[in-house]
Amino acid sequence: MATLISGNVRLTYGTHTHSETFSTNADTLDFENPSHNYSAGGGRADRAGGALDATLLGTANEGLLLIANTNSVGVLELSMDGGSNWDVSIPAGLVNLISVGGDHPVYARTKEANLTSHGVASFTTAGAITFDSAVTTAGTYLMFATANGGGSTGVDHEDVGPHFIMKTTTDGATVGTAYELDGTTAKDLTGLYAGDTVVTLNAAVDYRFTLTEA
Repeated sequence: MATLISGNVRLTYGTHTHSETFSTNADTLDFENPSHNYSAGGGRADRAGGALDATLLGTANEGLLLIANTNSVGVLELSMDGGSNWDVSIPAGLVNLISVGGDHPVYARTKEANLTSHGVASFTTAGAITFDSAVTTAGTYLMFATANGGGSTGVDHEDVGPHFIMKTTTDGATVGTAYELDGTTAKDLTGLYAGDTVVTLNAAVDYRFTLTEA
């Protein structure tokens, strides 16, 4: 039998409000589409991007996608054609509802580019960190030391250090904030970083999604 798909979408933009209610039935089950499953969960997309986890569906049967960018800073990009083009852009904290179609799996990535060999100038006990050069695009980054930073083994030189989250809120800023991996607890880098520490900043964006079968 067919599976009911229904929902309500409400958009408020200043004084304007637009509400839509929709309802439809997924195709009746057949041998090509033996069950109406869905995938739901979340992930952390990097710059390279990758397919959403649709293992319960099969990539040819992806239907309706509800996806939220759960970052406080940074843009989530989606590709509806298997990563060839990135036509959907979701700013931090916003949500999109998309009818996918069955041609290609949905791919997700972050808009920001990675930065390597980025020098640290200074930092504070409250988590503020100043870099030698600008972070080109405001976003959320996975940060780890590659030189002169406290390493995972406690060695202070030429060792890959522990990972933290670093956020900037303005394009071209030299100052950001370091956090624990939860992205909310400010990190005091004293004893780990120094004025000659060099880090890698790998862009990242977190998301939640529900993907139905067509």
